[in-house]
Amino acid sequence: MDAVTVRTDDVDQARAEVGRVFCPHRLTPQPGVHNVRLRMAARRAGGVGVIDLDYGQAVRIQPPALETFYLVQIPSAGSTTVRHAGQIVTSTPEVASVLSPYDPSDMRWSEGSPHRIFYADRHAVDRELARLLGHPVDDPVRLDVGMLMTTPTAQAWARGVAFLADELSQPASLFDHPQVAARFEQGLIGKLLLAHRHSHSHLLAEPSQHAHPGRLVRRACALISDHHGEALTVGDVAEALRVSVRTLQDCFRRELQTTPTAYLRACRLDAAHRTLRSAAPGASVTTVALQHGFVHLGRFATEYRSRFGETPSTTLRR
Repeated sequence: MDAVTVRTDDVDQARAEVGRVFCPHRLTPQPGVHNVRLRMAARRAGGVGVIDLDYGQAVRIQPPALETFYLVQIPSAGSTTVRHAGQIVTSTPEVASVLSPYDPSDMRWSEGSPHRIFYADRHAVDRELARLLGHPVDDPVRLDVGMLMTTPTAQAWARGVAFLADELSQPASLFDHPQVAARFEQGLIGKLLLAHRHSHSHLLAEPSQHAHPGRLVRRACALISDHHGEALTVGDVAEALRVSVRTLQDCFRRELQTTPTAYLRACRLDAAHRTLRSAAPGASVTTVALQHGFVHLGRFATEYRSRFGETPSTTLRR
């Protein structure tokens, strides 16, 4: 996990420090502004990261094409005018700006517009889209520049980003565990691709059919049962079976009236239950939960109690 914290009032130092986190760029205080009040905390795990960035003053930022990563920039106050890929967006707390790797940008941040910025590696985005579709795409993934943050799906995604930021700021993070970090990375990028429009959204919206849904579901269930203890995601299952995530989801609903995510979670809950029942003295619920892929410990406790009629700690004490 990488972490960088910077505070400076010097424009040149601000340009250099932000450039080290993102890329070299032009940083120009707006007319009448002679310095900045930069406050930056950058945290990254694997192919995703969160950067809290505030220049404290009105500035103009002109980066070249980012090339290797995407950014979703969410002001918590103030506004930003963003020119990118032939579009102009006024970004506010209700509308994020999204930069794809393939075009330069010209941004004017107002005074008092701290941003929370989500970083996603380009290759991680390509991999997750391939999992969702069931096949890789040849054309670049270009996200729309404006992202409405008031929809339920966008708000759910933003809660995931907030959780990521909080965990990465802790001295000991859940994401220190590589399998947990990889699983959360895939989920967060996948949710972004489903929540926000991009150049391949139409492919995700196409009806999905499979000639042998029952056979596909049986193979998926066997795969999940055999490998649920590993860093397995629904995207991994779909990729292994050479179908899209949506096809897999539709077949599960048709055959089992559930989702592959729910089936995977149930397998993990059952495995956690077995582990807690046979645990040696000194074992902890947290360790068992993480061992079986549960990142949100409160959600794990709630789902466990719903499935087994008691809390994890009660099972452990038996």
